[in-house]
Amino acid sequence: MKEVRVAQRYAKSLISLALERDVLEQVNDDMQTIKSVCEESRDFSNMLKSPIVKPDKKKTILNEIFSKEVSELSMMFINIVTEKKRESMLGAIAESFIMLYNESKNIVTASVTTAAAITDDIRTQVLAQLKSVVGDANIKVEERVNESLIGGFVLRVGDREFNASVSNKLQKLNREFLSNPYIKEF
Repeated sequence: MKEVRVAQRYAKSLISLALERDVLEQVNDDMQTIKSVCEESRDFSNMLKSPIVKPDKKKTILNEIFSKEVSELSMMFINIVTEKKRESMLGAIAESFIMLYNESKNIVTASVTTAAAITDDIRTQVLAQLKSVVGDANIKVEERVNESLIGGFVLRVGDREFNASVSNKLQKLNREFLSNPYIKEF
């Protein structure tokens, strides 16, 4: 819990600085990049968390990776985070920044996971249904494919989830059959 608060404080500081310098959109893109690198590369995340790797070496690695990818303000921020020995929280800070950015721009992120790729027709139906739920907020839909769902979909909006997948229904049936006391006698 402490790490979340620290990440939010750093993110709030960065967002206010980006607003002050009028580079909010650019810094948001930079935080998206940092978040995706932290999520996609397990080795990178382990390096950031490792007490064996010296802070100056981490700073050099971060400069090599991000100096050509992110803005000057974001690079300065990464260096400050590294100097304060908080580089292990870089992914969490980026995630907090993106959440704060989305709140300030009234953007709602929805995640749709299906067993097969979504067609354009279904995508427009999903967006229409989401508009009725979230109102006038801008909707950013993240589409994922998970074949283990067998069919149907799982929709997440904020902290709410609607699971209409076939695999979920099969799991419910399995639990009902296991808890049925009348069948156990046979």
